[in-house]
Formats: sequence, structure tokens, C-alpha cells
Amino acid sequence: MKMIWAVVRSGKVESIARALKSIGVSGCTVSRVRGYGEEWHLYEPLIHGGHHKLETIVEENQVDKAVKLITEHASTGIEGDGILSVFDLGTVVNIRSKEKVKKLLDP
Repeated sequence: MKMIWAVVRSGKVESIARALKSIGVSGCTVSRVRGYGEEWHLYEPLIHGGHHKLETIVEENQVDKAVKLITEHASTGIEGDGILSVFDLGTVVNIRSKEKVKKLLDP
């Protein structure tokens, strides 16, 4: 199981979420973020607020397709499109049932 973490332009969030849902990704956490990247200017630190962070947990067989969909839907070809990372997950627990999610743990 993997976690995909992406910071994207705010206007792209809905199309990305719809695309992920279309391939069977069952959930996504979305947070408004502020910060700077390569295009940081000394006179405006940390004021770029037009981005959201998406975090989703996907099965091993969904990783490549999900990454491709996110990058396709997020890209405008202009600086500031965002960044994406994929992380390995160790343990995933369903808080309500207090059980490890086995499907998510076995590749």
C-alpha cells in the first residue's frame, strides 16, 4: 500500500478527485496549504496560497495510474503546478473497528 501526497493548484482539485474516484480510489484528504517553492520571492514569503494538498492511500496496482491521472489533471505547463510524492506505508488501521486493514498491508 502506498500514500500519494500532492500539492496542486486549487482550481485543479475537483477534476483530480473525480479522476481518482473513476479508477476506484475510495478516499482522499484535501487541505488548503500555503508556502513557497522554486518561485519564492523575498518580498512575498509564504503568501502563495492558491494550492491544496491531496493525500490518498492506494493499492499497489493503482499507484502508477493514480500518479499519471494526478499529473495529467494538475499540469498547466506553468511554473507553480505543484509537486507529488509516493510513500510506502507500514501499518494502516481502521479506527472505528480497531483492526489492521489487511488488504492495504499485503502487496
